[in-house]
Amino acid sequence: MNVGFLLYERALITGISLAAEMLSSAASLRSRTEQRQTPFSIKLIAPKLAPTKVTAGLRLQPDITYDDDQPFDVVILPPMWGNPLQSIRRSANIIPWLIKQHQKGAKLVATGTGVLWLAETGLLDHQVATTHWYYYDNFTARYPNITLNRQASITAANNLFCTTSINSQSEMILYLIAQHFGQSIANTIETHFGHEISKTNQQPFYQIGGQLQFDESIALAQEWMKRNLSHSITAQSVADHCGLPLRSFNRKFSDQVGQTPHQYLLRLRLEAAQQLLRDVGMSVQDVAEQVGYKDAYHFSTRFQKQFAITPTQYRRMVKAKTYKP
Repeated sequence: MNVGFLLYERALITGISLAAEMLSSAASLRSRTEQRQTPFSIKLIAPKLAPTKVTAGLRLQPDITYDDDQPFDVVILPPMWGNPLQSIRRSANIIPWLIKQHQKGAKLVATGTGVLWLAETGLLDHQVATTHWYYYDNFTARYPNITLNRQASITAANNLFCTTSINSQSEMILYLIAQHFGQSIANTIETHFGHEISKTNQQPFYQIGGQLQFDESIALAQEWMKRNLSHSITAQSVADHCGLPLRSFNRKFSDQVGQTPHQYLLRLRLEAAQQLLRDVGMSVQDVAEQVGYKDAYHFSTRFQKQFAITPTQYRRMVKAKTYKP
């Protein structure tokens, strides 16, 4: 797996560092045979080979320039601080390079205002995209041929992935890890890095892999499920709340979210449990009840199956801030 991170003026280093650590850690968890057969590499790409100044006055050393046409499996475009158009005007040679990478089959992942690079290529025309909330109006005015989804935290269309923030970028990276290295490794990475990612402000609609228009009823369903985690929830009760027939609700939810309502609810509950174990001094039994499990043993079994670690072990790991691959 070859991953490229783009460097340009005003790039936020957090859009590079966390994703790079997650991906490289995931690659290192493979067997030695797999690592030999399919090597993993990360390269930094910039207009020039001279150290590139990013945010906080830091400089990163590029590996190659945009004159190099080697193919990548994944190309990641970090968000930019301030006015992104200045960076775009000063590094216009990035745009044809991105088009060539996409033509060769690369997945292009852009975060926040980094999405403007994809918009400038024309590849997002007549597709659905998202960006950072503060740039919504400017984005819509500048790119009228792109359908901006203001509810989605992630959109996907034709190997073009747009994420609103570092948090949603991290969700996207986990998705890529699962695709390339398997769900078991993705679960391990989520366990060890999940406590570094705040999800309290996650937007209500999570879209992976689809090109469908946003359906407000599905966002309503997701928000209602989040607010009622401690109660008994069935697909029928959520469908009734949204005013949809059960069959239509299940189909729409799976199409737009990429998971069944049951799978999504399980994920919500376990992520909420992680946050409570991390931030609140509740007993495991109390945490279980807060996220909808009456039986602490059943909750612990589900938690361990998802994250390969018990709730108690997870709490200890987070408090110790240790990482042991």
